[in-house]
Amino acid sequence: MIKNTALFICISISSVACTNVDKKAIGPKFGSENKTDGYFLEKLALDKPEQFKELLNKKWFYSYEVTSESNNTLEINSCKKLSEALEIGYSSSNYREQKALIATNKICTTWSHMGELKPSKKSFIGALKHSLDLPNKMPPELSLVISNDDKRRLDNASSWEEMGQIKNIEQVNDEQAVYYDKDGGIQRLTIMAYGDYNEDGVEDVVLHMANTVERGSYSSSYSYVITRLTADSKYSIIKKL
Repeated sequence: MIKNTALFICISISSVACTNVDKKAIGPKFGSENKTDGYFLEKLALDKPEQFKELLNKKWFYSYEVTSESNNTLEINSCKKLSEALEIGYSSSNYREQKALIATNKICTTWSHMGELKPSKKSFIGALKHSLDLPNKMPPELSLVISNDDKRRLDNASSWEEMGQIKNIEQVNDEQAVYYDKDGGIQRLTIMAYGDYNEDGVEDVVLHMANTVERGSYSSSYSYVITRLTADSKYSIIKKL
């Protein structure tokens, strides 16, 4: 009798109300390791997608000067200005500063995509945990790829572990850890956000990876959107940013 009464109430109110009762949405979640401390005077506590979109216009606490081929100069102090300048061919004459500009643009792009995350209907991710076992479940694209041989191996690899052969992990906090591979690669992996990225109803996760090597000058950084479609499957990559 109680079940029939509840069903009648749902039908009387609306079909939308019934849907909300049966399926509770999983809202986007954002970690505290959001990289904002490197660009603004203090780390910002952000917990809504629209706040990450607002970062694109927010001024940094410093600026870059970039130059065009015709020697025009621009002062860059926000994600929006940086993106516009790079798009029309501005760059820095300083090699290290140019690399920093590219890395900064990737962080800006990551914030932009985090601003697009939607609530999910279901999740097979849960709380992602750093461990020596995690590289076995992660896509091979997360590996450190430097040489042409690495690129060839990547085509046939099935996991980050198969590519990198991680030998040690240094946990920084729940969201961030440093992974060391057998060839001297050092990869700092940060869990940035959870949410539905591609609007399929399944929760995805945004990761940021900063790469270096022992006793070397190489550095690179990338962000990834990954997902898992069943509770027992490996993670797959949706997009590399």
